[in-house]
Amino acid sequence: MRRPTTLLLSVVALACGGGSSSPLQHHAGAAWTGPDAVLVRLPLAGGIARAYRWGQDAVLWNSSQTVPALARLLAFDEAQGALAFVDTRGAPGRLEMRLGVAVPVVYPPMTSLASADGWAVYGVNAKRAVQRLTPSGNWTYGSALTPKQLLPQPDGSLVLLNDIGERSMLRRLHPPEARITDTASVPKAAFTVSTPLGDRIYFATDSGLAGVRVRDLTRTKTVPLPGPPIDAVPTPSGDRIYVAYAGKPSISVIDRYEEKVVRTIGIGAPAASLRMDPDGRYLLVQRDGQDSVAVISIANSRVVRVLGTIWRGDVPLVAPDGAILTLDGDDALDVDPTSGEVRRRYSGGHADLWALIRWNGFRPRAKGLDQLVSFDTDSTDSTDLTDSTDSTAVTAADSAIALAPPRPAVVTPIAPPVAPPVGPPVAPAAMPPALRDEPTPVARSPAEWTLSFAALLDEQRAKQLAATIRIDGKAVKVTRGTREGSAIWRVISGPFATRADAERAGRRTGLPFWVYEEIP
Repeated sequence: MRRPTTLLLSVVALACGGGSSSPLQHHAGAAWTGPDAVLVRLPLAGGIARAYRWGQDAVLWNSSQTVPALARLLAFDEAQGALAFVDTRGAPGRLEMRLGVAVPVVYPPMTSLASADGWAVYGVNAKRAVQRLTPSGNWTYGSALTPKQLLPQPDGSLVLLNDIGERSMLRRLHPPEARITDTASVPKAAFTVSTPLGDRIYFATDSGLAGVRVRDLTRTKTVPLPGPPIDAVPTPSGDRIYVAYAGKPSISVIDRYEEKVVRTIGIGAPAASLRMDPDGRYLLVQRDGQDSVAVISIANSRVVRVLGTIWRGDVPLVAPDGAILTLDGDDALDVDPTSGEVRRRYSGGHADLWALIRWNGFRPRAKGLDQLVSFDTDSTDSTDLTDSTDSTAVTAADSAIALAPPRPAVVTPIAPPVAPPVGPPVAPAAMPPALRDEPTPVARSPAEWTLSFAALLDEQRAKQLAATIRIDGKAVKVTRGTREGSAIWRVISGPFATRADAERAGRRTGLPFWVYEEIP
């Protein structure tokens, strides 16, 4: 079973308070080794797709063929470099970024289309059966009860939702197996909300916000709400949920562990929709009946600015450097939410569909990768070099963690596609001079690498998470840092002599992780 990769626009980089260092505004002199932030521009009516490196005006890439007229985007598959979409006929497809071509996944239109990773696309076909469509083959699950909604999870499982009377029934299975492993029932929900980590699904009901643990569909406590909810979004770590209500000029903040409303944020007008910054710095609130968006600072729980923009399924969106892509008339704008400054204008951007992906696929290929490996002719060493990595997975369930998605088995080990966690400035990474427009660096001390699992606002929760993680029998550390005057507690391990050593240790935990060059 293939593990999921990066979610479109929803890569978790930091816990729910404060922000993260931007890959485009990192420490002076540092060489960013994480994935690039790439803004993809797709004509809604069909045509040539384009891409820009975020923060730059020059077109980085053009598709070699036209894409069809599009309705919406599903998710980005970082391993394959493919952006899954739904065209205006309701048929799914993939834009292969490396080839620059749009490939239909299946020609007949489907309903209930959803994807957690861009690789596996789920839908209900004309025969009312569930289909999973992947580049390596398709899978079909038939049932007498056709699901109303498909909820694919980051762990590769699939939750089927059906409304039966005044209840919603959940069934969970693990494709390609067709066996139902778990079931649950909750009050009939107006809408559902899943955490980015895939550990919880919440159901907005008349009685409040009900939840289940995805691993076994066990019910959690229903949180009473002060009114009928119209939208809700979790923070990237899932430890807080923000809820909007019809006709109310305020947002409720629910603490998942206290299981109650802990704060109310006034927004000056009733809300219509909510959208979370994938890096956990801002909450975007569409103001009902207005072409404007309130930008709420997650760290300070207050509105920092109101921006004029229409609201669509793709925009506004928040970039890694904290800027926000908005729509103004016929154009798309790159706006600084703190100052309101328009930093960049994309002419005619209203007629396009926008996606922000984080991917290294447009970087120049190192020449050394194409050179044949040579061996000493007199070598008689027959030592087995098979990686003996312990595959035992350590599960840190129900922890308020800010993690990158788990790495797919097919991906060459690199840093997870997230912005760097809060911590000391990243030191310059080793990189061939041929790939940089700068002089050859002077010799320096050998690098040491740190393995990071989370960045949290609460010391006790960080310690609780750290207690669940062991690497070769050794405990991980909890260290204190600051961000915008707030304390941040990081769950880390190290130092390691090489990046490869750190990545192997991270994979042995079975948890998502981040590796950066710094002594803990």
